[in-house]
Amino acid sequence: MPAQSTDSPKPSQHKSIKELIEEQFVSGGLKLPVFNPVALELRQVLQTENTMSMKGIADLIMKDQSLASHLLRLANSSFYGGLKRVDTISAALVRLGMERVINLAMVTSQLLAHTSKVDSIAPYMSALWSRSFVCANGGRWLACETGYDDRAEEAFLAGLLHDIGELSLLKMLEKLSKDQSLSLALTDSLLNEILDTLHTDIGYRLMVKWQLPEVYARIARDHHAERFDENDPLLIIIRLMDILCRKLGVGQAADPEIELAATPEAQVLGLKDIKLAELEVLMEDVIAESNTLLSS
Repeated sequence: MPAQSTDSPKPSQHKSIKELIEEQFVSGGLKLPVFNPVALELRQVLQTENTMSMKGIADLIMKDQSLASHLLRLANSSFYGGLKRVDTISAALVRLGMERVINLAMVTSQLLAHTSKVDSIAPYMSALWSRSFVCANGGRWLACETGYDDRAEEAFLAGLLHDIGELSLLKMLEKLSKDQSLSLALTDSLLNEILDTLHTDIGYRLMVKWQLPEVYARIARDHHAERFDENDPLLIIIRLMDILCRKLGVGQAADPEIELAATPEAQVLGLKDIKLAELEVLMEDVIAESNTLLSS
């Protein structure tokens, strides 16, 4: 008769919060709503250079009626809209182009995901959304201004998803907070410690798990790293946008003493004070739009 193991399962209430998070991540039991399946399928269209027609793309978006309706609202907003209103996904594709609409689908899916009914988590969700939205739009603008026009939409998506690890962690903590056997008190100090220490690793692993392009996974992992690859323009752009968000207080306390022109990121990109000041002014409109989207 084989000897019985003396290693009994560790009671969940005796596990550290980090262990509980890791357990949820690797178990596959938690279906994290951080990536909309339709939005992911649309990204696959671009990644594989799929020859899907505009009708096929429109039909795919229409599979998720909530996504489609919110996407149309966004496409008609003052921020993205043109002189003429679009009433169908097909019309949006014609006016905005396939890549822009697919990225708007990802924006819409992320906006819908940044919600929580847990009082202690909800403010973190809205703060995270604002920072991600500003990084996305600023990243696109910087790509165009620094000679990477052909990668502008990549920069947009990289900015939108670079902190996906935080969203994932917040969703896991939301679930754990509802487990009455844990008696988990989600204080600001605990939330900040978890997000600060774990979000880059979780973000990277999540990107890999969902088989998103390596460039996005790398940015999720390295956007706070002490050292960075000076030959990776998208990483540098998103790092700079993250610093700008800290300066302006987007989703966090403001640090107006930050000198953007003195950062290694701005120097590698060749950005001077005048261009950086222009970026700050432009981001004021983006911040206002992020707040409008949250309240709509």
